[in-house]
Amino acid sequence: MNVLEKMILKIIKSKVSNWFKMEKSLTQKQNVYLSDVLSPEKSWPNPDKIASGEEVPFSLQNIPLVGLSLKSCVAQGMKAIKSIKDNPKRLKATMSQDEFQKFEDLAEKMGIGGIGYTKLPAHFIFKERAVLFDAAIVLIMEMDKEKITKAPSIETFQMVMKTYDTLGIITNKLTDFLRQMEFQAQASHPLGGLVLYPPLAVKAGLGWFGRHGLLITPAFGARQRVAAIFVNIENLPINDNNEHTWISNFCGKCGRCIKMCPNKAILENPIEHKSGRKTTIDRDKCLPVFVKQNGCTVCIKECVFTNQKYDTIKKKIKQN
Repeated sequence: MNVLEKMILKIIKSKVSNWFKMEKSLTQKQNVYLSDVLSPEKSWPNPDKIASGEEVPFSLQNIPLVGLSLKSCVAQGMKAIKSIKDNPKRLKATMSQDEFQKFEDLAEKMGIGGIGYTKLPAHFIFKERAVLFDAAIVLIMEMDKEKITKAPSIETFQMVMKTYDTLGIITNKLTDFLRQMEFQAQASHPLGGLVLYPPLAVKAGLGWFGRHGLLITPAFGARQRVAAIFVNIENLPINDNNEHTWISNFCGKCGRCIKMCPNKAILENPIEHKSGRKTTIDRDKCLPVFVKQNGCTVCIKECVFTNQKYDTIKKKIKQN
């Protein structure tokens, strides 16, 4: 690593460290929802490993393509916390049907591909993190299919980071829109975030887990990123029924992501935790490939749900 690379990584570490300090400061606020004993540690991005180059899957040659998106992600993540002060003082907590429609129409216009509503369990919150409300609006955004097929490549990784950045910007804008309607809200950025996103999205009925641990949805398969907005709205249209549970049986018989993983990092037998959460990836095997091969993304590329339509796969399962 040369002097210029070390300097750039030091700057990135400093910005990510400040972001993390802001996130952790949320635990000092009154009447917040905290993690519990079953909550996981937030492991990525790790400021110290960024500084050493262990967790930075880009070089000086592609910093203009990827690094700028990361810089914007950090800025938007910090904005999500700073903007909490803009919450209205008036405690309006019931949303009309017209307001729901306006919110969802705006989200779709901005590029959101799916919205779910649910309650946030404490064990979904990362340790040393907190949220203001346990009512969650879950947002998903599509990642470009054509560029996924080129993984691993800098073009793919550029698109992935751009999706993180765009979704983070939109999440903050939608949070501001809710505040304009006099609701209190807190944005959670898609990169890292304050909570475990795949299980939150599953709980919101948006999809189900693949064996790679990623969210699979009817619209995009495994090709999406997830963000959330936590709100004081008491009448969210929560639906606890999930119609996507059949995916588990299909993935159990498939295993293509396991076979195609470059470093065999996807566990054949996931580690099950007391909370019901499953660890599906061996991080020590995944990270080296992630760093060396432009963010990898092979598990998404090779997932059957990336290459075939959801309804087609479901129909085949029923026929069999």
